[in-house]
Amino acid sequence: MRALGVLVCSLALGVSPIGAQQQVDRRWPLAPDGAVKIFNFVGSVRVVGWDRDSVVVTGTLPRGRSLFGGGSPAGVKLGVDGDQRSGDDAAALIVRVPAGANVWVRGAATDIEATGLIGTLDIGTVTGRVTVTGSPRILTAESMSGAVAIHGSAETLRAKTAGGALDWKGSARDAHLVSVSGDIRVSAGPLERANIETISGAVRVDAALRAESRVSIETHGGNVDLRLPRGSPLRLDVDAAEVSGTGIATWKRPADNRLASPPHFEFNLGERSAAAPLVSIRSFKGRFVLGFVP
Repeated sequence: MRALGVLVCSLALGVSPIGAQQQVDRRWPLAPDGAVKIFNFVGSVRVVGWDRDSVVVTGTLPRGRSLFGGGSPAGVKLGVDGDQRSGDDAAALIVRVPAGANVWVRGAATDIEATGLIGTLDIGTVTGRVTVTGSPRILTAESMSGAVAIHGSAETLRAKTAGGALDWKGSARDAHLVSVSGDIRVSAGPLERANIETISGAVRVDAALRAESRVSIETHGGNVDLRLPRGSPLRLDVDAAEVSGTGIATWKRPADNRLASPPHFEFNLGERSAAAPLVSIRSFKGRFVLGFVP
């Protein structure tokens, strides 16, 4: 009977008896291309683009916390009030915004997800995961130790991790991907200008290229794996500890000459003057493998 009484009182107050969570439901008008800033330092944020001229926030807050917010149709700022320090302070927010809005999200121990946005999107978290589905015009995504997964195409892409993996499936006119020890994987394409940098993480690119593509991959100790559609023309400039793959006799840098570089490679060029993408590979300690797939 006592447990039932606690449940009834909790429901009457709008608070879940599990985790002492309270529901939130707030809304503000916003222009289709307005700006939105979102803060939640522990928990999760899910941003969803829709076709209405408003911002609507739903979700749950821990007891004792509140949601601040305000602004004008040109811009709205919102977030969890108070000092969030532990899992007990975790808030879960679902924020619906106009699809063309310019969105900025910051967290710490926060998983951040965004879908259906076509404006600009800037996401940053420390230990949380970042997941983006869709094609913002300009996308910036960063997590220190969490994984970053991007499924979509942007005109301009900037993505960065320290220890987390970075996985991108899509295309871009200009992309810059950076990690310290996390692996980087790029698939789909076609790519135009892409710079990929890591210190010890492995890099795999399995994507189509345009004739005018320029791709640069630099790593100190990571291995690099390049897979292109069969028959793709290619100019390849590579400097790695070991080079092998389709159409390449295995080459190893001599132990007594660490500055020795392998020759320049060209593939499937009908004429030497034919247009072809240029891929530049630099790996001081890692190996490079080239393959062509159906």
